[in-house]
Amino acid sequence: MKFMKSNCLEHSIGSMARVLGVSRSGYYKYLNRHKDPSVAPDLTNFLQEKWLKSRKNYGFKRLFQEVKKSNLPYGARNVRKAMKHCKISGKQRKQFRPLTTNSKHGGRIAPDLVQRKFHPNEQNRIWVSDVTFIRTSFGV
Repeated sequence: MKFMKSNCLEHSIGSMARVLGVSRSGYYKYLNRHKDPSVAPDLTNFLQEKWLKSRKNYGFKRLFQEVKKSNLPYGARNVRKAMKHCKISGKQRKQFRPLTTNSKHGGRIAPDLVQRKFHPNEQNRIWVSDVTFIRTSFGV
């Protein structure tokens, strides 16, 4: 394909394609294909700058929003490829893990009414419950 591109002024595309055993449409697809984002230094520089300004927090969604705001002519696929090329990734949020037991508190400790006897003699003698954690934006 590079040979055809460099010699297109001297020979017709059709004759070169026939001699080389490739299709004309394949040659034109080669010419019109998208360039590798690693070749687009403006995009990689832009992404690295925004990523470092965010203290390496921003991931794909936020960086892509920044690209759209700046009216750069790159789509989501090119942004992803450029991020992969530059080894840019956002920080993953840690999953919420509730603190369930704090044995070293100064508060009152409830007595053990069951006294570790988990097999009662009668029905409805011992009832147990559980605490469900519902994450809210306020309080602990």
